[in-house]
Amino acid sequence: MRKGATEPDIPLEAVQSLLTRVIWQAVADLSVEAYQPEAQRFFAGQTFVEYCDILGWNVRRARASLGKFLDSGSRISGNHLLTAPELAAQHGSAPSAVAI
Repeated sequence: MRKGATEPDIPLEAVQSLLTRVIWQAVADLSVEAYQPEAQRFFAGQTFVEYCDILGWNVRRARASLGKFLDSGSRISGNHLLTAPELAAQHGSAPSAVAI
């Protein structure tokens, strides 16, 4: 009997860590004009819903938290959280919120 192809046994924690990193990158992309449309589609789309399901997150709450984070003026830069004053100091102006 031939052994069929099997999916690798990847721990759930590893998958969750990867998905969380993808989400944080999409959050960072919201503050880059060239990437905003794609990031907004991601957060509005089914892939984000599926990621939330795997992570055990409530989609409505996750989207609401994202909106609050964006409204705060804070942004993600690489692996670092930039507060609104830090971001303004870097760019010499106040940041603008992105609507999702």
